[in-house]
Amino acid sequence: MKSSRRIVLRGVAAAAAVLAVSACSSSSKSSTATTAATPTSASGSQTTSASSTPTGTPIKVGVVCSCTGPLASTGVDTVPVLKAWASSVNDAGGINGHPIDLVVKDDASTPGTSQAAADSLIQSDHVIAIVDDTNDDETWAAQVKSAGVPVVGLNSSETPFFTSSDFYPEAQTEDSLFASILDSAKSAGATNLGLLYCAEAVQCQEGIAPLKQAGQKLGLPVTFSAEVAATAPNYTAQCLAAQQAHVTALFIADIGAVAQKVAQDCLTQGYHPIYVLDGQTISQSYASSPGLKDNLVGPTPNVPFFANTPAVQEMNAAIDKYQPGLRQDAVKYNEYAMGAWVSGKLFEKGAQLGGLGANGSTPSSAQLVNGLNMINNETLGGLAPPLTFTAGQPHPVDCWFNFAIKNGSYQLPNGTSTTCQ
Repeated sequence: MKSSRRIVLRGVAAAAAVLAVSACSSSSKSSTATTAATPTSASGSQTTSASSTPTGTPIKVGVVCSCTGPLASTGVDTVPVLKAWASSVNDAGGINGHPIDLVVKDDASTPGTSQAAADSLIQSDHVIAIVDDTNDDETWAAQVKSAGVPVVGLNSSETPFFTSSDFYPEAQTEDSLFASILDSAKSAGATNLGLLYCAEAVQCQEGIAPLKQAGQKLGLPVTFSAEVAATAPNYTAQCLAAQQAHVTALFIADIGAVAQKVAQDCLTQGYHPIYVLDGQTISQSYASSPGLKDNLVGPTPNVPFFANTPAVQEMNAAIDKYQPGLRQDAVKYNEYAMGAWVSGKLFEKGAQLGGLGANGSTPSSAQLVNGLNMINNETLGGLAPPLTFTAGQPHPVDCWFNFAIKNGSYQLPNGTSTTCQ
């Protein structure tokens, strides 16, 4: 699963945006959903026509992924979902008669390789957009700006998605992460917050002070912090220290495997805090994980993958048709995979509004950018928080959904409403 937002607290950027926070509901609340979505037949999108096989000029969409290397699981989760999205569009007639042609480049989790991959997509493959599935996107942010090639979704936790006008997020961006974590804990009844942060990156420790400052501002004091190493044999010491500090909610800023082990070790010590996780890490496996399955809450950048809505059902049907078996994997079918699908739907919306390849024209980045900049308060059928993009300006998305697991059951505490900074 993804690591940048999942492991590292980007302290300064997040804290600067969170200090003036007030949480408010952005849409009417619906009933709580506790069951996974049931697949139905896929429906056609607004940008496709259910006609014959598309024969127009292919629309080349690049993907820069960390498909191998230290973050190899990232590509495994997302590229198959992007392929399912492209296949579903093409089988429905394409976009204005043009088929989607995905071009995937693996950067092996290496900055230099990532920069070369983006350059190849732009200069050699002539893609009209790039989907961002890497932590190393800052190395090629200047390249996409110079080429006028938009970056459409997926790794919305990376800094360019809330600082660059060329990056279009499909989900909540990192600048509101602290606000969403604190809001989730406070809404669950926490009176204070403890933090367990990764030992492997200095950025994790740098986030402590800004998180404490944000907690003061939002009325939920951060009273405890300790580091955890992914290779540690156990986390008994951290659990006991948090328990002795009377921590009521414990935010684990690390990968899912560490969070699951922490919760299991705390359970062994008889410590039962409210656990808080960034929801983009969640997968089906959490519902059976000792400790986490009892009382876990957090924000999710898109609607949770287990929500039973028509838009999620459409996604599930496409995945089952074009990537059979993926949803049966309790780890790989997760919220980050949801982000891949929503990124595809965001591309479709921009294509529709911009008339991508319409009336015999050749599909271009300029058409797509024009359409993306017309997006206003768009939720993509309820998959995303409200998205509004303005030409020439960064596009922070400071709204999120909330999830919970209680007694092994996934829930939506606020239904399909979003909470906004």
